[in-house]
Amino acid sequence: MFTLNPVVSIENAFIYQKERIVLSDVNFSINKGEFVFLIGRTGSGKSSLLKTLYADLWLQRGKAKVVGYEIETLLPANRPLLRRKIGVVFQDFQLFMDRNVNENLLWVLEATGWTDSGKIKARIAEVLMQVGMSTSKDKMPHQLSGGEQQRIVIARALLNEPQILFADEPTGNLDPEVSGQIIKLFHEINKAGTAILMATHDFDMIRRFPARILKCENGIVSEEG
Repeated sequence: MFTLNPVVSIENAFIYQKERIVLSDVNFSINKGEFVFLIGRTGSGKSSLLKTLYADLWLQRGKAKVVGYEIETLLPANRPLLRRKIGVVFQDFQLFMDRNVNENLLWVLEATGWTDSGKIKARIAEVLMQVGMSTSKDKMPHQLSGGEQQRIVIARALLNEPQILFADEPTGNLDPEVSGQIIKLFHEINKAGTAILMATHDFDMIRRFPARILKCENGIVSEEG
């Protein structure tokens, strides 16, 4: 059912890293199909905020709703239900190095409840084509460049047609030319209707691809510009 509700809303939230508060009284929302940069220095709380939104860190104080799930009351057993509606792209790839590309993607689909082998095969082919890696399904991760591995990570994040992608410094380990290709890919995904919240400190990229900016600084999150 189509809804105008934000895909992410967070109210009066305090973000913790273990016992320490890293961000206080966080309030913002992200609408369907929106592209948002999350900026701030290393250690400013960007990753902790993202981890809270995809339920890797517990939200101890405040409220957050992500694709209809209330994060502060989400039971660990229900995290897979949330993860089926979102995608996460990591800086350090987190691919299974002992499995080929196809097996990496297959694992995600099976873990999120796909059982029809024909649909699984078709979906893997579809996302690999979307990220420009359709000839690489039988390759091992070590046979791919950093940029190619990141494209596979993005393909993995797209498998369940997420409403939003959370990307944590997705170009942090890539050279500028490859970074530009990856950010263009994110914009194509966004134009197709997927919201994106991307943590980055690549200001050249932000200048080249202007979008809404949230800034983590001195323990607070504020709108830039």
